[in-house]
Amino acid sequence: MKTGIFYIIDDTNSQNGITDRLKVAVGLYYVAKKNDIGFYFIHQAGFDIRDYLLPNKVDWSAGVSEISKLPWKTQKIRYNTELLDMHFDPAKQYICKKGIGKNIIEMTGVPDWQRIWRELFRELFKPDEKVLQALAERSMPERYSVVNARFINSLGTFETADYNAPLPEKEQELLIEKVLLKVKECEQDSDAPIVVLSDSVKFLKAAQENGFRIFDPDGIGHIMNRGIGERVYLDTFVNFFLTARAEKIYSILNVDGVPDNSLYKTQYPRYAAIIGDKPFIRL
Repeated sequence: MKTGIFYIIDDTNSQNGITDRLKVAVGLYYVAKKNDIGFYFIHQAGFDIRDYLLPNKVDWSAGVSEISKLPWKTQKIRYNTELLDMHFDPAKQYICKKGIGKNIIEMTGVPDWQRIWRELFRELFKPDEKVLQALAERSMPERYSVVNARFINSLGTFETADYNAPLPEKEQELLIEKVLLKVKECEQDSDAPIVVLSDSVKFLKAAQENGFRIFDPDGIGHIMNRGIGERVYLDTFVNFFLTARAEKIYSILNVDGVPDNSLYKTQYPRYAAIIGDKPFIRL
């Protein structure tokens, strides 16, 4: 029987995006490794994680059928910093389905946490063959920097969220104009050509019309939405690794003269930068 920490994501706890899910996975692996116990990741919410990320140096692959039905063999745990002080029985299975998408390595002030997180991520994961093939087929400059802007719903309904709502048309036009000015600032700062990544197809088209290369808008979506489709699942990982390959990664957040919450403080490009060990600039 496999023992250790089991991180399970199914349709009952799939509300977070891919970055939050990966932060929890790496955090739980950090706890497991510190306690010299196993770590297993079961992802069945919309897709099987093993369709896109495979075990690398650690065999975390498992199935729900491997969870013991004997109550004294299992214990439910929540993902939080209290796990760092917990005593783990090496003969038990610890089941985690509850927790917020925080990075407990960063939260607890571990020195050089970004390097540690990156190394743990690389121990756990490597891209599946379909992801590698898609990466090879993408037309990208030899050198490039990525600029990310996440709007959620401010430029039109993107996902079910309480964060913001679509702005009136004139305010949308102003927001696009001001964010494009920020993209131009990034272009001036970068030594490599800019490629724009966004969750808004409307903004991507505007960026393209202004002469910027963009990520393929056909794969834009958020994996927390049910039934979002194979293309979005695939591009979620492909765009993540393409961003990690960039020379610099910018994230636009602060824009004057637009309503609050027009832009969202996404962690997606930040963690891509951590994985790729590249500079990350939040504007």
